[in-house]
Amino acid sequence: MKIDPNDLGAVSSPGAKGTAGVESGLRRDGGRGVENTGPDRAELSGLAGKISVAVGRDAANRAAQVEQLRGQVIEGDYRPDPAEISRGIVNDALANADASGRSQK
Repeated sequence: MKIDPNDLGAVSSPGAKGTAGVESGLRRDGGRGVENTGPDRAELSGLAGKISVAVGRDAANRAAQVEQLRGQVIEGDYRPDPAEISRGIVNDALANADASGRSQK
């Protein structure tokens, strides 16, 4: 699709006001006469806010787990399970192979 910048006034969509609400850098709010001269703003949807909270909680949980492991290492009590480590390495390699489209062998 090619857009002709000289013919943008002909583009119409439901609820579109065209260029009638734009005057010398000021924006009018849907014919109500409200002018916004401040900077543009964006608001996050409810889902984006929930994701942000979840990511923050996850970061706090990871930090607590790292501190716990750090304490175990300092005290000499850290005993990693070699079998669990090897399973994790293999599972990670298989997941990466699936993600890149290669077949598992």
